[in-house]
Amino acid sequence: MKPLSLSLALVLSMGLAAKADTLSIQVGYAPGGSFDLVSRLVADHLGAFLTGNPEVIVENVPGAGSLKVAKMIMADPSTEGMVLGSVNSALALLPVLDPENTDFDPTKAHYIATMSTESSYCITPLATGIKTFDEFLQSGAKVGATGKASSTYTYPAAIKAAFGANIEIVTGFEGSAEIDLSMERGDLQGRCGISAANLVEADMLTRYVVLGEIGTAPSAIGPKTEFILDKVRDPASKAALKLIFAAADIHHPIIVAPATPPERVAELRAAFDAMVADQGFQDDANARGYLIGYRTGTDVEAVIAGLLATDPAIKELARQMVQ
Repeated sequence: MKPLSLSLALVLSMGLAAKADTLSIQVGYAPGGSFDLVSRLVADHLGAFLTGNPEVIVENVPGAGSLKVAKMIMADPSTEGMVLGSVNSALALLPVLDPENTDFDPTKAHYIATMSTESSYCITPLATGIKTFDEFLQSGAKVGATGKASSTYTYPAAIKAAFGANIEIVTGFEGSAEIDLSMERGDLQGRCGISAANLVEADMLTRYVVLGEIGTAPSAIGPKTEFILDKVRDPASKAALKLIFAAADIHHPIIVAPATPPERVAELRAAFDAMVADQGFQDDANARGYLIGYRTGTDVEAVIAGLLATDPAIKELARQMVQ
């Protein structure tokens, strides 16, 4: 399937997303990254579990760490639920980390599911000579990010604040594949926010050093490395960092517009539940090297509600960390 990079407005003007028998997954990143790959996995299977067996297409709408497509989804007035958004999980924390930004409200968007709950990691190319997380903190490394609303920014920004790290965050990349290419070229020396599934692709583990694990609890399936939260001594800083890192618990979420009726939301959630339980889907996911850590839309929204109810003092400290 050839990746598209059309805006939602252009898609609508061409009559593609408006077709009753076509469901589109709008990915907030350029082709080649994990959000794109998992969306294409879903697109190959989801239609079989929806009424009418619609064709499911993937369209790439990169920008601002997926905030661009999230904003478009939020403004979508349609009630058919035929346009889904694959967005960064860090957007769920936007009311905490950037309360003046009203482009996306996680309490109004409908979360259909999340396809992964795995930890993320900080990595550096072997060529940098950086061998440990502590060395990385004092290295002056340039770290790539897709946008300030994305976890590729919030994770390293929080690490920089918590540890007083000497690192520089470079934003503006359209996707993780572009960040990885810049690391290969030597323009960047690190990335914080890559999943275990991505690390096993293209022999990355033979070309990169895994410096530390980002998450709320150590992973049982990912690479064995330092668990970053364990290195934080100050209780308040640790709590704030844990709040920011909680985005890893709802990695790869799928959303639909607030205008979508409850019955359509329920249908979409049931379709995702059935798809993930299907052996054919599981076999295909395994063949593609994708690690499924599925959570239902109801579970995702409960997790987000809990995060937004965090102690105000901790939320304020977390906000300060990512400025």
